Amino acid sequence: MQYLCYVQLIGGLILLIFGGNYLVEASSDVARKFKMSTLLIGLTIVSFGTSAPELLVSTSAALSGHTDMALGNVVGSNIANISFIGGLTALLLPFFVSVKSIKVDGMVMLLFSVLLFLACWDGELSRVEGIVAVLLLILYVVWSLYDSKKSGAKEEFESPKHSLLLNIVILLASFAALAFGSDMLVKGASEIALRWGVEERVISIVIVAVGTSLPELAASIASVYKKEVGITIGNIIGSNIFNIGAVLGITTSISPIHVSFENFKSDLIWFLLFSVILIIGMLNVRKNLSDLVKTRKITALWNCQNGYVGRLWGFLTLAAYAVYIYLLL
Repeated sequence: MQYLCYVQLIGGLILLIFGGNYLVEASSDVARKFKMSTLLIGLTIVSFGTSAPELLVSTSAALSGHTDMALGNVVGSNIANISFIGGLTALLLPFFVSVKSIKVDGMVMLLFSVLLFLACWDGELSRVEGIVAVLLLILYVVWSLYDSKKSGAKEEFESPKHSLLLNIVILLASFAALAFGSDMLVKGASEIALRWGVEERVISIVIVAVGTSLPELAASIASVYKKEVGITIGNIIGSNIFNIGAVLGITTSISPIHVSFENFKSDLIWFLLFSVILIIGMLNVRKNLSDLVKTRKITALWNCQNGYVGRLWGFLTLAAYAVYIYLLL
Protein backbone atom coordinates (compact mmCIF):
# COMPACT_ATOMS: atom_id res chain seq x y z
CA MET A 1 0.00 0.00 0.00
CA GLN A 2 3.02 2.28 0.23
CA TYR A 3 2.76 2.97 -3.50
CA LEU A 4 -0.96 3.73 -3.41
CA CYS A 5 -0.37 7.51 -3.37
CA TYR A 6 1.65 7.28 -6.60
CA VAL A 7 -1.07 5.15 -8.21
CA GLN A 8 -3.65 7.75 -7.15
CA LEU A 9 -1.53 10.60 -8.51
CA ILE A 10 -0.90 8.95 -11.90
CA GLY A 11 -4.43 7.55 -12.17
CA GLY A 12 -5.92 10.93 -11.29
CA LEU A 13 -3.79 12.67 -13.92
CA ILE A 14 -4.81 10.14 -16.59
CA LEU A 15 -8.51 10.59 -15.81
CA LEU A 16 -8.12 14.39 -15.83
CA ILE A 17 -6.26 14.38 -19.15
CA PHE A 18 -8.74 12.12 -20.92
CA GLY A 19 -11.75 13.76 -19.25
CA GLY A 20 -10.52 17.24 -20.16
CA ASN A 21 -9.67 16.23 -23.71
CA TYR A 22 -13.06 14.67 -24.47
CA LEU A 23 -14.84 17.51 -22.69
CA VAL A 24 -13.13 20.00 -25.02
CA GLU A 25 -13.87 17.95 -28.15
CA ALA A 26 -17.53 17.42 -27.32
CA SER A 27 -18.04 21.02 -26.19
CA SER A 28 -16.37 22.41 -29.32
CA ASP A 29 -18.48 20.10 -31.47
CA VAL A 30 -21.67 21.40 -29.86
CA ALA A 31 -20.40 24.99 -30.29
CA ARG A 32 -19.78 24.41 -34.01
CA LYS A 33 -23.35 23.15 -34.35
CA PHE A 34 -24.48 26.61 -33.23
CA LYS A 35 -21.89 28.26 -35.53
CA MET A 36 -19.69 29.92 -32.91
CA SER A 37 -16.45 31.51 -34.16
CA THR A 38 -13.08 29.83 -33.46
CA LEU A 39 -11.97 32.77 -31.31
CA LEU A 40 -15.13 32.59 -29.19
CA ILE A 41 -14.80 28.79 -28.88
CA GLY A 42 -11.25 29.29 -27.67
CA LEU A 43 -12.15 32.01 -25.16
CA THR A 44 -15.20 30.23 -23.73
CA ILE A 45 -15.83 26.56 -24.54
CA VAL A 46 -12.22 25.36 -24.87
CA SER A 47 -10.99 27.57 -22.03
CA PHE A 48 -13.66 26.37 -19.63
CA GLY A 49 -13.25 22.77 -20.72
CA THR A 50 -9.48 22.76 -20.32
CA SER A 51 -9.89 24.55 -16.96
CA ALA A 52 -12.31 21.92 -15.68
CA PRO A 53 -9.48 19.79 -14.17
CA GLU A 54 -8.25 22.83 -12.20
CA LEU A 55 -11.80 23.56 -11.04
CA LEU A 56 -12.43 20.05 -9.76
CA VAL A 57 -8.97 19.74 -8.17
CA SER A 58 -9.07 23.14 -6.44
CA THR A 59 -12.62 22.66 -5.17
CA SER A 60 -11.81 19.17 -3.89
CA ALA A 61 -8.59 20.44 -2.25
CA ALA A 62 -10.33 23.39 -0.57
CA LEU A 63 -13.19 21.29 0.77
CA SER A 64 -10.76 18.71 2.17
CA GLY A 65 -8.68 21.40 3.92
CA HIS A 66 -5.72 21.51 1.50
CA THR A 67 -5.96 25.25 0.85
CA ASP A 68 -2.34 25.66 -0.29
CA MET A 69 -2.98 23.06 -2.98
CA ALA A 70 -6.18 24.82 -4.07
CA LEU A 71 -4.39 28.13 -4.66
CA GLY A 72 -1.09 26.62 -5.80
CA ASN A 73 -2.91 24.63 -8.47
CA VAL A 74 -4.40 27.79 -10.02
CA VAL A 75 -1.28 29.96 -9.75
CA GLY A 76 0.95 27.15 -11.02
CA SER A 77 -1.43 26.31 -13.87
CA ASN A 78 -1.58 29.92 -15.03
CA ILE A 79 2.21 30.21 -14.96
CA ALA A 80 2.51 26.93 -16.86
CA ASN A 81 -0.12 28.06 -19.41
CA ILE A 82 1.91 31.13 -20.33
CA SER A 83 5.50 29.96 -19.95
CA PHE A 84 5.48 26.20 -20.58
CA ILE A 85 2.50 25.81 -22.90
CA GLY A 86 2.71 29.20 -24.63
CA GLY A 87 6.51 28.98 -24.88
CA LEU A 88 6.53 25.42 -26.23
CA THR A 89 3.75 26.20 -28.72
CA ALA A 90 5.59 29.28 -30.05
CA LEU A 91 8.84 27.33 -30.24
CA LEU A 92 7.19 24.61 -32.32
CA LEU A 93 5.31 26.96 -34.62
CA PRO A 94 5.20 30.78 -34.22
CA PHE A 95 1.76 32.31 -34.71
CA PHE A 96 0.05 35.65 -35.30
CA VAL A 97 -2.43 37.17 -32.86
CA SER A 98 -5.24 39.67 -33.33
CA VAL A 99 -5.38 43.23 -32.05
CA LYS A 100 -8.32 42.26 -29.82
CA SER A 101 -6.28 39.49 -28.20
CA ILE A 102 -3.70 42.06 -27.13
CA LYS A 103 -5.80 45.12 -26.33
CA VAL A 104 -8.82 43.43 -24.77
CA ASP A 105 -8.32 39.79 -23.81
CA GLY A 106 -4.73 40.26 -22.67
CA MET A 107 -5.68 43.28 -20.58
CA VAL A 108 -8.58 41.41 -18.98
CA MET A 109 -6.20 38.56 -18.11
CA LEU A 110 -3.76 41.04 -16.54
CA LEU A 111 -6.63 42.66 -14.59
CA PHE A 112 -7.69 39.29 -13.16
CA SER A 113 -4.05 38.55 -12.27
CA VAL A 114 -3.67 41.85 -10.38
CA LEU A 115 -6.99 41.33 -8.59
CA LEU A 116 -5.86 37.86 -7.45
CA PHE A 117 -2.62 39.33 -6.06
CA LEU A 118 -4.55 42.02 -4.15
CA ALA A 119 -7.14 39.51 -2.91
CA CYS A 120 -4.41 37.30 -1.44
CA TRP A 121 -2.78 40.28 0.33
CA ASP A 122 -4.94 40.05 3.49
CA GLY A 123 -4.42 36.29 3.84
CA GLU A 124 -7.89 35.15 2.79
CA LEU A 125 -9.89 34.64 -0.36
CA SER A 126 -13.41 35.30 0.91
CA ARG A 127 -16.82 34.33 -0.42
CA VAL A 128 -17.48 37.93 -1.45
CA GLU A 129 -14.23 38.02 -3.47
CA GLY A 130 -15.16 34.70 -5.05
CA ILE A 131 -18.61 35.93 -6.05
CA VAL A 132 -17.13 39.16 -7.47
CA ALA A 133 -14.64 37.09 -9.52
CA VAL A 134 -17.44 34.95 -10.94
CA LEU A 135 -19.54 38.01 -11.79
CA LEU A 136 -16.59 39.69 -13.55
CA LEU A 137 -16.04 36.50 -15.53
CA ILE A 138 -19.71 36.38 -16.55
CA LEU A 139 -19.53 40.02 -17.70
CA TYR A 140 -16.43 39.23 -19.75
CA VAL A 141 -18.04 36.18 -21.41
CA VAL A 142 -21.26 38.08 -22.16
CA TRP A 143 -19.27 40.95 -23.65
CA SER A 144 -17.23 38.48 -25.75
CA LEU A 145 -20.44 36.95 -27.08
CA TYR A 146 -21.84 40.39 -27.88
CA ASP A 147 -18.63 41.58 -29.52
CA SER A 148 -18.37 38.40 -31.59
CA LYS A 149 -21.87 38.88 -32.98
CA LYS A 150 -21.36 42.62 -33.45
CA SER A 151 -18.16 42.19 -35.45
CA GLY A 152 -19.98 39.89 -37.85
CA ALA A 153 -16.69 38.44 -39.12
CA LYS A 154 -17.22 36.00 -41.95
CA GLU A 155 -15.92 32.55 -41.20
CA GLU A 156 -16.38 29.10 -42.65
CA PHE A 157 -17.81 26.89 -39.95
CA GLU A 158 -16.90 23.22 -39.61
CA SER A 159 -19.70 20.69 -39.47
CA PRO A 160 -20.17 18.85 -36.15
CA LYS A 161 -18.46 15.46 -36.09
CA HIS A 162 -21.04 13.77 -33.85
CA SER A 163 -24.73 14.04 -33.09
CA LEU A 164 -25.92 16.25 -30.23
CA LEU A 165 -27.04 13.20 -28.21
CA LEU A 166 -23.65 11.49 -28.51
CA ASN A 167 -21.87 14.70 -27.51
CA ILE A 168 -24.06 14.95 -24.39
CA VAL A 169 -23.14 11.37 -23.44
CA ILE A 170 -19.43 12.19 -23.95
CA LEU A 171 -19.79 15.33 -21.83
CA LEU A 172 -21.38 13.41 -18.95
CA ALA A 173 -18.68 10.72 -19.10
CA SER A 174 -16.00 13.44 -19.20
CA PHE A 175 -17.36 15.16 -16.10
CA ALA A 176 -17.44 11.83 -14.28
CA ALA A 177 -13.79 11.18 -15.19
CA LEU A 178 -12.85 14.70 -14.02
CA ALA A 179 -14.66 14.24 -10.71
CA PHE A 180 -13.01 10.89 -9.89
CA GLY A 181 -9.65 12.04 -11.24
CA SER A 182 -9.57 15.22 -9.16
CA ASP A 183 -10.36 13.34 -5.96
CA MET A 184 -7.63 10.77 -6.63
CA LEU A 185 -5.09 13.44 -7.57
CA VAL A 186 -5.63 15.52 -4.42
CA LYS A 187 -5.37 12.48 -2.15
CA GLY A 188 -2.26 11.17 -3.90
CA ALA A 189 -0.50 14.55 -4.07
CA SER A 190 -1.15 15.41 -0.41
CA GLU A 191 0.18 12.00 0.69
CA ILE A 192 3.30 12.39 -1.46
CA ALA A 193 3.92 15.86 -0.01
CA LEU A 194 3.66 14.38 3.50
CA ARG A 195 6.07 11.54 2.66
CA TRP A 196 8.61 13.72 0.87
CA GLY A 197 8.50 16.35 3.59
CA VAL A 198 7.80 19.21 1.16
CA GLU A 199 5.12 21.88 1.15
CA GLU A 200 1.81 21.12 -0.56
CA ARG A 201 2.32 24.46 -2.33
CA VAL A 202 5.44 23.10 -4.08
CA ILE A 203 3.79 19.80 -5.05
CA SER A 204 0.72 21.62 -6.35
CA ILE A 205 2.76 24.05 -8.50
CA VAL A 206 5.31 21.56 -9.85
CA ILE A 207 3.23 18.39 -10.32
CA VAL A 208 -0.49 19.03 -9.88
CA ALA A 209 -0.57 22.32 -11.83
CA VAL A 210 1.39 20.97 -14.79
CA GLY A 211 -0.74 17.83 -14.82
CA THR A 212 -4.02 19.75 -14.86
CA SER A 213 -2.60 22.02 -17.59
CA LEU A 214 -1.94 19.16 -20.01
CA PRO A 215 -5.37 19.58 -21.70
CA GLU A 216 -4.38 23.19 -22.50
CA LEU A 217 -1.09 21.97 -23.96
CA ALA A 218 -2.83 19.40 -26.17
CA ALA A 219 -5.47 21.92 -27.28
CA SER A 220 -2.90 24.63 -28.06
CA ILE A 221 -0.54 22.44 -30.06
CA ALA A 222 -3.43 20.87 -31.99
CA SER A 223 -4.95 24.26 -32.81
CA VAL A 224 -1.59 25.65 -33.98
CA TYR A 225 -1.09 22.83 -36.46
CA LYS A 226 -4.67 23.26 -37.65
CA LYS A 227 -3.86 26.98 -38.16
CA GLU A 228 -6.74 27.94 -35.86
CA VAL A 229 -4.92 30.95 -34.42
CA GLY A 230 -7.98 32.23 -32.56
CA ILE A 231 -8.17 29.06 -30.51
CA THR A 232 -4.40 29.01 -29.86
CA ILE A 233 -4.03 32.33 -28.09
CA GLY A 234 -7.65 32.39 -26.95
CA ASN A 235 -7.09 29.10 -25.12
CA ILE A 236 -4.04 30.37 -23.23
CA ILE A 237 -5.55 33.72 -22.25
CA GLY A 238 -9.05 32.36 -21.70
CA SER A 239 -7.83 29.51 -19.51
CA ASN A 240 -5.97 31.93 -17.25
CA ILE A 241 -9.04 34.12 -16.92
CA PHE A 242 -11.24 31.10 -16.22
CA ASN A 243 -8.77 29.67 -13.70
CA ILE A 244 -9.11 32.83 -11.58
CA GLY A 245 -12.70 33.81 -12.31
CA ALA A 246 -14.28 30.36 -12.38
CA VAL A 247 -11.90 28.00 -10.58
CA LEU A 248 -10.94 30.22 -7.62
CA GLY A 249 -14.19 32.19 -7.87
CA ILE A 250 -16.43 29.13 -7.57
CA THR A 251 -14.10 27.40 -5.08
CA THR A 252 -13.99 30.36 -2.69
CA SER A 253 -17.73 30.98 -3.11
CA ILE A 254 -18.24 27.47 -1.74
CA SER A 255 -15.46 27.52 0.84
CA PRO A 256 -13.23 30.55 1.66
CA ILE A 257 -9.50 29.88 1.36
CA HIS A 258 -7.01 31.02 3.97
CA VAL A 259 -3.80 32.06 2.25
CA SER A 260 -0.27 32.37 3.62
CA PHE A 261 0.62 35.46 1.59
CA GLU A 262 4.30 35.28 2.56
CA ASN A 263 4.53 31.71 1.22
CA PHE A 264 2.81 32.57 -2.04
CA LYS A 265 4.22 36.08 -2.48
CA SER A 266 7.06 35.07 -4.83
CA ASP A 267 4.75 32.79 -6.87
CA LEU A 268 2.19 35.57 -7.28
CA ILE A 269 4.92 38.01 -8.35
CA TRP A 270 6.21 35.49 -10.90
CA PHE A 271 2.62 35.05 -12.10
CA LEU A 272 2.20 38.80 -12.65
CA LEU A 273 5.57 38.92 -14.39
CA PHE A 274 4.66 36.10 -16.79
CA SER A 275 1.30 37.80 -17.52
CA VAL A 276 3.13 40.98 -18.56
CA ILE A 277 5.65 38.90 -20.56
CA LEU A 278 2.79 37.30 -22.51
CA ILE A 279 1.32 40.68 -23.45
CA ILE A 280 4.74 41.98 -24.50
CA GLY A 281 5.34 38.73 -26.40
CA MET A 282 2.16 39.20 -28.43
CA LEU A 283 3.47 42.51 -29.75
CA ASN A 284 5.69 42.22 -32.82
CA VAL A 285 8.67 43.65 -30.93
CA ARG A 286 11.17 43.36 -33.79
CA LYS A 287 8.90 45.13 -36.28
CA ASN A 288 7.88 47.75 -33.72
CA LEU A 289 11.52 48.55 -32.98
CA SER A 290 12.15 48.86 -36.71
CA ASP A 291 9.17 51.21 -37.04
CA LEU A 292 10.47 53.24 -34.09
CA VAL A 293 13.79 53.78 -35.86
CA LYS A 294 12.02 54.75 -39.10
CA THR A 295 9.31 56.99 -37.67
CA ARG A 296 11.02 58.11 -34.45
CA LYS A 297 7.63 57.86 -32.76
CA ILE A 298 7.61 56.19 -29.34
CA THR A 299 4.04 54.99 -29.97
CA ALA A 300 5.45 52.51 -32.50
CA LEU A 301 6.60 50.33 -29.59
CA TRP A 302 3.06 49.30 -28.64
CA ASN A 303 1.62 48.95 -32.13
CA CYS A 304 -0.77 45.99 -31.92
CA GLN A 305 -1.60 45.70 -35.61
CA ASN A 306 0.94 42.99 -36.38
CA GLY A 307 0.81 40.85 -33.24
CA TYR A 308 3.18 37.92 -33.52
CA VAL A 309 4.49 35.33 -31.02
CA GLY A 310 7.85 34.07 -32.27
CA ARG A 311 10.36 31.32 -31.47
CA LEU A 312 12.71 33.67 -29.58
CA TRP A 313 9.92 34.58 -27.18
CA GLY A 314 9.07 30.89 -26.82
CA PHE A 315 12.66 29.97 -25.98
CA LEU A 316 13.14 32.82 -23.49
CA THR A 317 9.84 32.10 -21.79
CA LEU A 318 10.65 28.40 -21.40
CA ALA A 319 14.05 29.37 -19.98
CA ALA A 320 12.36 31.72 -17.48
CA TYR A 321 9.99 28.91 -16.46
CA ALA A 322 12.98 26.59 -15.87
CA VAL A 323 14.55 29.25 -13.64
CA TYR A 324 11.31 29.64 -11.70
CA ILE A 325 11.00 25.88 -11.08
CA TYR A 326 14.68 25.68 -10.09
CA LEU A 327 14.24 28.47 -7.51
CA LEU A 328 11.02 26.87 -6.28
CA LEU A 329 12.72 23.55 -5.62
